[in-house]
Amino acid sequence: VKPGGGWADMTETAKLTASDKRNGDLFGASVSISDDNAIVGAYNEDPGDTYNAGSAYIFVKPGGGWADMTETAKLSASDKEESDYFGKIVSISGDNAIVGAYREDAGGTSDAGSAYIFVKPGGGWEDMTETAKLTASDKAASDYFGYSVSISGDNAIVGAHYTNPGGTSDAGSAYIFVKPGGGWENMTQTAILTASDKAASDNFGVSVYMSDDFALVGAYGADPGGTT
Repeated sequence: VKPGGGWADMTETAKLTASDKRNGDLFGASVSISDDNAIVGAYNEDPGDTYNAGSAYIFVKPGGGWADMTETAKLSASDKEESDYFGKIVSISGDNAIVGAYREDAGGTSDAGSAYIFVKPGGGWEDMTETAKLTASDKAASDYFGYSVSISGDNAIVGAHYTNPGGTSDAGSAYIFVKPGGGWENMTQTAILTASDKAASDNFGVSVYMSDDFALVGAYGADPGGTT
């Protein structure tokens, strides 16, 4: 936490850990913070002894300020299976969190990937399964939808950097989701984003970020100006 006099060379204000930590969980592979809420992914964690299904952990700042602590709540998917890698990427905005599971077999499609929305219950965060599950309408095997995610207010974005838009191999796509009027629900995308200059192996969607009505998508395999 920024000291009163401004940022300075320092050690951490607090250290966060999982109450059920085990070897190889990879807690901290992804993190996000919004106001007094933080989320940490552990995509190799074995919830319910389901191998590498993955989990995410919510931390709420105590009244006296951040302190060394274990989680307030643990999040998991209701349909968890081995090697889904839920928690490889996480994002939180206010009372809404999104967690990607890029190896989940959405609709039985191998490694198509999914993302899960969690909304803080009225009584506060608690161990829970998802409020909604997000999937792509055009899902295909090994798309890795959910490899990147971001949420801001009522808008979420999910990257799938191995999609083949227009038949262009691994050009990649990103998917916009807007919260329905009645609240988040299981749904496919509101819109699909692609690059105007897409080319094979651009991997558009490998990273995404959303802020209100603006979205930013990375394509780390693109060759701008012919620079490989």
